[in-house]
Amino acid sequence: PYMFLSLGARQVSDQDMAEFFAYGSGSQPQFVPSQIGEAYLTAGYRFTDPFALEVAGGTQMGREQSNSYPFGAVDLQVPSGGVSLVSIAPLFCFETFESVTSTWLNQVGLRVEYAQIAGTETLETSSGLGTLNFNGQTAGWGLFYRLVNLWAPARLSVGLEAGYEFLRFGSLSAGSPTGPFAGASGSTLRNLDGSNAYLDDSGPYLRLVVGWARDSSTFRRGPGGVQPGTERSARDEGLLAEAQADRRQGDDAAALECYRDYLRDRPRDGRAWLELGLLYLNYGKSDFAQRCFLKARSLGIATPMAPASAGSRTPAAPGGRGSP
Repeated sequence: PYMFLSLGARQVSDQDMAEFFAYGSGSQPQFVPSQIGEAYLTAGYRFTDPFALEVAGGTQMGREQSNSYPFGAVDLQVPSGGVSLVSIAPLFCFETFESVTSTWLNQVGLRVEYAQIAGTETLETSSGLGTLNFNGQTAGWGLFYRLVNLWAPARLSVGLEAGYEFLRFGSLSAGSPTGPFAGASGSTLRNLDGSNAYLDDSGPYLRLVVGWARDSSTFRRGPGGVQPGTERSARDEGLLAEAQADRRQGDDAAALECYRDYLRDRPRDGRAWLELGLLYLNYGKSDFAQRCFLKARSLGIATPMAPASAGSRTPAAPGGRGSP
């Protein structure tokens, strides 16, 4: 299991908010580009390679637009938190080897979501002030790509997500009218030409993603932990024993992840570098194997020389314990 906090912005081309209602200045809706800040909290689970499943909830920052007309001043506002979203997304995961002891996690997903919106229109005329609340709901979908583990202290992971979402509020309902809006409660908001007023939240987005995982191997966390030269901890001993046991049993994927976790904390164990290099040879990663052998030799351990091209075995990227 893992969690993400995502902060970012979405580029949308809204219908001009002043065109939402019969007080618009023309018969055709106008469009204006907007950048909308947004925040999401995501919970996910990585299954057997290469699949994962996520659920998420989020909200958007507010937006406001004002216009003056002969009959008065119109102000339309969607407050921060006025748009709320929930979604579910199946993902395809694959890894990119970034260094000997860490990898980047790539995730590609299809998101299906449900959203609600609530806001207020205010009209100020010579005869007084009127307000009208509006609300709506819709379903949408989107595609996204996420690169995890660009920076990975401890069990955290920092990455980026980019995508495009298709989300349109095609029908908005009025409520709690006062002043000039009296009698509009329950009606559907319309443009001057009689078409339904709408808000289009579709557009590309970019988000900064900060994640946490119960198992460090879920994100393939980067260097960190205890400093070289300190005594082995019980965790270190357990990781090394588990790596060696997995290797004897032929579970190279689990062994590789254990060795990498272990060596991030204990980089002066030459024999572990040797064993990790042999595993990389099995995965056809002769460049990484050679680095491991050089490190082992620098620590006084005799090693083989990795061939220029190692083997033909090219299995799926290794998964960690508790992750694909």
